[in-house]
Amino acid sequence: MNAAPVSRRARPAKPPLSRELVIETGLRILDTDGCAALTMRRVAQELDTGAASLYVYVAHRDDLMTAMLDHVLAQIPVPTSGDWRGRLTALVDAAIEALGRHDGLALVGFGRTPTTDHARALVERLVVLLREGGLDGETAGWAVRLIQRHIAAEAVEQAARGATQDSLDRGRWALNALLNGILATPRGEGRVRTQQRPVVTGGPVRPAREDEIGALQEIEVRAGAPFAQVGMIAVADDEPPSREMLRAFIIAGRAWVWPDEHDRPIGYLVLDFVDGVPHIEQVSVDPAYAGARIGKRLIDYAVRWSKDRGLHQITLTTFTQVPWNGPYYERLGFAYIAAADEPPGLRAIRATELAHGLDEWPRASMRAELASWVFDGTGGVGRTIG
Repeated sequence: MNAAPVSRRARPAKPPLSRELVIETGLRILDTDGCAALTMRRVAQELDTGAASLYVYVAHRDDLMTAMLDHVLAQIPVPTSGDWRGRLTALVDAAIEALGRHDGLALVGFGRTPTTDHARALVERLVVLLREGGLDGETAGWAVRLIQRHIAAEAVEQAARGATQDSLDRGRWALNALLNGILATPRGEGRVRTQQRPVVTGGPVRPAREDEIGALQEIEVRAGAPFAQVGMIAVADDEPPSREMLRAFIIAGRAWVWPDEHDRPIGYLVLDFVDGVPHIEQVSVDPAYAGARIGKRLIDYAVRWSKDRGLHQITLTTFTQVPWNGPYYERLGFAYIAAADEPPGLRAIRATELAHGLDEWPRASMRAELASWVFDGTGGVGRTIG
């Protein structure tokens, strides 16, 4: 005999729906089945209701993820003891630990302006600590963007592989190197210059010559020295491009220099082709001429050369947390390419970099659209040659 159906009135009462319950249910799904399993339909099933009922509390899945992020950030303790650097390190550690418990949550706010209360509060606390460390407000705001990326990268790593002492030590080392780089960067180098155009020394851009290969290698060695100041000794000590490699680019007509007033190279750029797209293989400037926008003028030239040939994009790979690398290229107009979206050629380059040990520090591919590129101006750039 079949059992009689249970009356709805006899079932245990469901807890009333609320925004908090929806958020907690979303986090539980995230923690048990991962980010891909989190859908509005799945949350509704867990709460024994219809998906339409959830929209009273959250607008859509992205809104739910943002609310979940804010819920987690609200639980981060605020350090109260130690100097500014110790408190900042403790705050960053706590943020990484909190976000690293939930698959995919760290990426929700990656690259976005904070919009929720607790996301803004975290940014404000970081700014206050950096100001206490001696940075002006504008530079502190720029530095926080780098620290946010560090938090996201380390949290994603912990969510994927779990927190180990090695990963914690590496994360603290990376943060220390990042802070050293921020503090070592001359005041104002991290800002977008809008009022006064820097003085350009020498120029204009011209093709590199074979008898200058040794000079280009010397520029590369000098340009590597600042990496030692942020603890990246292996990068600072890395060998410059070989004579054979530089000669191949010169013969191909894709190696250019910025000369000083005596026509001696003080910066250079070599341009490869990867996946059919112009790829900046290397751009380096003698640190003695830092701030003169020589690197920008060389990149401007490579962009103009590419546009003249009907090309539409330009790529490079770089360190994401070194102030004069990834953040600098972002200010110029480059954007990060997600690892899953890298075409085969860039993936091969990244694999080679990994084998070379460069991924000991966060590194990524970047791309710029040539149609929207903003040039410094025609002065000093010269006409496209060959």
